[in-house]
Amino acid sequence: MAEIYTPPCPAYLAGSLAARYAVLAPRLAAMGSLDDLTVDLTAKYILAENEYLKISDLVQEAIRAGDPDGAGKWINAQDKLTKQILHLSEVLGITPDARRTRGLLLPNP
Repeated sequence: MAEIYTPPCPAYLAGSLAARYAVLAPRLAAMGSLDDLTVDLTAKYILAENEYLKISDLVQEAIRAGDPDGAGKWINAQDKLTKQILHLSEVLGITPDARRTRGLLLPNP
């Protein structure tokens, strides 16, 4: 079986973000969703996912502090990131529906 080319991690992803790329990239490449033209989309997905997780913590902190205005602000930001993540997931073929529509199969981990 031929080895599948996986583009290198963009330099602006470091630490845990680069580790996330190392997990996602081979799977996306095996599905045909990652190449040199889509590597930045994958990086944007990882960045948005990371920001979503950070903001989720801020939402919880605001709720625990009894700060409805602060919680509302972070929930709005969280909603925007959710939409971005879902859009990028569709573009990259990460969601089951996107894979089905594009005829992609998710390779075994």
